[in-house]
Amino acid sequence: MTRASRGAALLVLGAAGAALLGWLAYAFGYTIGRTSGGDRAMVIGLAALALAIAAVVLLSPPVRDAEVALARPLLGVDLPPVRDRRSWDSRWHGAVWALWVALVGAVAAVVLLGLVPLGVGLIVSGLNGAGVWRIPLGLLLVPAAFAVQTLFGLLLVRTTPHLLGPTAADRLAYAADREAELAQANVLARELHDSVGHALTAVDVQAQAALLHRPEGPVGEALVRIRSTTQRALGELDQLLGDLRGSADNPAKTVVSEDDLRSLVAGVPGRSSLTVRGDFDALPPQVRRTAYRVVQEGLTNATKHGTGPAQVLVEVAGDAEITVTNAVGEPSPGGGRGLLGLTERLRLVDGSLQTTNEEGTWRMTARIPR
Repeated sequence: MTRASRGAALLVLGAAGAALLGWLAYAFGYTIGRTSGGDRAMVIGLAALALAIAAVVLLSPPVRDAEVALARPLLGVDLPPVRDRRSWDSRWHGAVWALWVALVGAVAAVVLLGLVPLGVGLIVSGLNGAGVWRIPLGLLLVPAAFAVQTLFGLLLVRTTPHLLGPTAADRLAYAADREAELAQANVLARELHDSVGHALTAVDVQAQAALLHRPEGPVGEALVRIRSTTQRALGELDQLLGDLRGSADNPAKTVVSEDDLRSLVAGVPGRSSLTVRGDFDALPPQVRRTAYRVVQEGLTNATKHGTGPAQVLVEVAGDAEITVTNAVGEPSPGGGRGLLGLTERLRLVDGSLQTTNEEGTWRMTARIPR
């Protein structure tokens, strides 16, 4: 359903509301004209009461909330949630939009109910010999009447964000919400820095101290990998903290290259391999960064729950598809949150994640659209 047709659907509600208002106005006017004395005064009082009830309903606080909820699906417009409900500015916004929909719906109904019978009448009269020119004119008027409804629908789509959009009080509430979110992010950043950051720093310092004794063989190689991994983790944590604090001086790393992937795989023990098919560096920065996180989580799972080296395949053909396979090891306690978080990350970019465990081989496949 297009936005115009959604607008046309709302025209029906507007026309119905306008018809009800018109009928009530005609009924009260006709009755007032036909009565006198006390009866006329009573009818005028009833009309005033009906007008007051309509005003109270249109200006009540929940109306704008309901209108926003109605306009979103029927018009396909993006309207933020209403935070300001009780100010008169917000109430007038809701009342004006309701009257505007009724007015546009009434005009659209008059055009439709006027042009369609006129067009059909011209066609019939032309076929009866009143003039051949009436037939093409009638054939033009009938579809034109419906085409004009689309224009009225588009008019509602264009004007609704201005009439139902946020008020000044709404914007202040949004700013307060954003400030509260930033404050919460700062608290989280401090907690991460004080706990995870200090722990990683301690691991790095101890690995560096052990390397001063120049150990050889697997022990030395393991210490070098520990230092490399902790330094990379500290760098990523620092970038994450900059993101949480909204720091412009320390933005998160947004450009990930194929060399970064190779360094990541090379830092994992067990001689894991990476195969890249296609131009990885031509992908958008967000896709590359998400792909990096996918490979990182896949290698972490392979190290914790698998045995032997992992094979990472990155294929770039339109979208990016990443497959990590490894032999299944002994079950280890805990875990599961990494894959859940990765699934949520991919869902945010309309991607997908699939995992299988067949014949002793664990396979994780992620798809990331451009």
